[in-house]
Amino acid sequence: MDHAYHTRELAKAYETQGYYQDALDIYIRLDRENTDVLAACRRLETLLAEKEPIRSETRLTALIEDWVKLWWTTHHLTTMDNLMSQVRRKK
Repeated sequence: MDHAYHTRELAKAYETQGYYQDALDIYIRLDRENTDVLAACRRLETLLAEKEPIRSETRLTALIEDWVKLWWTTHHLTTMDNLMSQVRRKK
């Protein structure tokens, strides 16, 4: 991304969305002599330090569980759609 777009507003948007590292990277490029920027850097550094890293096994398990739920739901919807089609044809 072009550094010309790295503004406080973009950093605040990233922070609001939970992209703490991206927000911190932008704040670091800004004027760190500014007390607001310095406070934001400290706040984000604290948030990042407290944030527990997600283990890849845990993330993979969650993704597989979500995939199975989606597949199961799709299967049921397809079955219901087929049944509804049969009912409509019999009318």
